[in-house]
Amino acid sequence: MHLKLSSIALAALLLGTSSTGAQEATGKPECSPPRPIQPRPSTPAARPEVNVHCGANSITQTYPAQTAPSGPTPSTSKPIEDASPGFSILVALISGAAGVLGAFAGAIASYLVARAKAKSDLELETKRLSANVIAAERLRWLQDIRQRLSTLFQRLDFQYNVLKRPVAPGLVPATQQQLDEMSTEVMGQCNMITLMLNPAKPDQAALRDSIQGSLQFMQCVFQQASNGIRTFDDAKYTTSKQSAFDAMTRLGVETWKQVKSLA
Repeated sequence: MHLKLSSIALAALLLGTSSTGAQEATGKPECSPPRPIQPRPSTPAARPEVNVHCGANSITQTYPAQTAPSGPTPSTSKPIEDASPGFSILVALISGAAGVLGAFAGAIASYLVARAKAKSDLELETKRLSANVIAAERLRWLQDIRQRLSTLFQRLDFQYNVLKRPVAPGLVPATQQQLDEMSTEVMGQCNMITLMLNPAKPDQAALRDSIQGSLQFMQCVFQQASNGIRTFDDAKYTTSKQSAFDAMTRLGVETWKQVKSLA
């Protein structure tokens, strides 16, 4: 009995050992050396061909296939590194300096423009003031000559009429004194007008010559009156007087033209 139990236990032990060995043999991975990867055969790229037929002749041109660039693509290139703080500060300083220089240049430009405008306005105002002064002086000069010429011929007319009338013997000294005073005033007006005229200008020279002609005629009248002659050439006196007035009119017209040109 005891021998039979021992045989059964030994058989069970052998059966368990064999099962465990079979499991270990089944679960353990098999180790084998790596197999080399066989490269795939590359398919040759198709090369484009151009065939040209001309009668019985044919020309075939084959172009080489384009290969892809071996360099790195833009997507695989190294990204640009971020700017350093020093570079940002430099950019900020340059921007600020440009703003300051721009403002300074704008201020200088505004100053130069304002200065040029002020200078132009000053020159214009100076010319306008000078023109006004010249115009006023010319008008005053013209009016002064007219007044003196009117006084001159007023005295000449009086002397001419007095010399044509007979004078009583008792009034001869008084009449002669009055004529002498008027002659002095006539000569003063004549000299002043002559000095105010420019003989280089035709209109002013004509006025001066007309006045001198009237004075020469009056000298002849006085000589005739001293000889007792009371009849004179009225037409000649009127012509000399009108000649002076016409010359004065032309002078006034020319002066007004000059005044208008200054406006």
